[in-house]
Amino acid sequence: MRILLAHSFYRVAGGEDRYVLAQSDLLRARHQVELLARRNQDLPGGPRTAAAMVWSPRLTGQVVAELRRFRPDVVHLHNPYPALGPAVHMAAARHGTPLVMTVHNFRLRCPNGLQFTQGAPCRRCENGAYANAVLRGCLPTRTQSAAYAASLWAHRFVLRLQERVGLFLAPSRFLRGRLLEWGVPEHRVALVRNFTSLPPDASPQVGGAGLYLGRLSVEKGPVELLRALREAGDPPFQIAGDGPLEADLRRLAAGLGLRRVRFLGRLDHAGASRVLAASRYLAVPSVCDDNAPLAALEALAAGRPLLVSRAGGLPELVAEATGLLCEPGDVAGLAASLGRLASDDELCRAMGAAAVEFARREFSPSRHVRRLEQAYRAAQERCQ
Repeated sequence: MRILLAHSFYRVAGGEDRYVLAQSDLLRARHQVELLARRNQDLPGGPRTAAAMVWSPRLTGQVVAELRRFRPDVVHLHNPYPALGPAVHMAAARHGTPLVMTVHNFRLRCPNGLQFTQGAPCRRCENGAYANAVLRGCLPTRTQSAAYAASLWAHRFVLRLQERVGLFLAPSRFLRGRLLEWGVPEHRVALVRNFTSLPPDASPQVGGAGLYLGRLSVEKGPVELLRALREAGDPPFQIAGDGPLEADLRRLAAGLGLRRVRFLGRLDHAGASRVLAASRYLAVPSVCDDNAPLAALEALAAGRPLLVSRAGGLPELVAEATGLLCEPGDVAGLAASLGRLASDDELCRAMGAAAVEFARREFSPSRHVRRLEQAYRAAQERCQ
């Protein structure tokens, strides 16, 4: 196939950006692939950018020209915001090219994409009341909140972008269910889980310290994690990543007397892989509806148990005895699970072995490619 991937790369690179690049490399082994990339860090900001995010004939024309040049059999869109806006949707419809879209977050209905604001889960905008994003300050500035609120309203009710996507790809059963709740017909939603590389030497060896690997922000639950670590008796633990809470978390750890917690800062992918390989388990204590974080998949592939919240798609990752589950925000329950993982070598070893098998069966690159190819063919058939 001739496949055009499209993605707006984030200002602060994260798992989604890395996943798109990995998927591009994976598909190139079997197909002709081009990546239509825009980078949000290149945007000047201000009213012109906000207006272009709502609708840009110039950008749409550029994408149409790319479609005419490359002549793809299918367009696979990841993140359109803000650099691409509706341009890919509109160009694919104008050119008659099937459009597939992976849904990585909740931005089809939520301006900040998290369905989480002011420290709690939120679904206020689902019915179209996007002014809530401005009233509650769901993005860093009021201007950004207003720009995203106006864009999503226009894209949903005026341009009807959702109707221009032939097939939505959901990386978790949870997100598939959310799309159905939003009124997307079942035949236009496919479960296509993310993938991760499978280390040939992965083994369920018991590492030293527990690990948190990700963005340090309130919705990821790091505050609750630190409090739980104190209740668990200060077991060895490492925190890798950066974000808006980093300085506050360092102060909190000191105030709680956590002497065995180390902050590693932001690591590149190679560094994160090394730390993960030496870890005992990975904690994902999100208090938001997390979807299918790549760090969790990489931990499974490396033979490391997971400790996750009962939120979003996370429970699906421990459904086959690959880790422990706790309630979001439950410090006492989280502490009990941390204590079990810190003290029980046999439990970690058994869950690690189950994790390797689960990853090889469900998250392998070859399985991902097959699922993508099935999705692309389905989208082509519906477009004929």
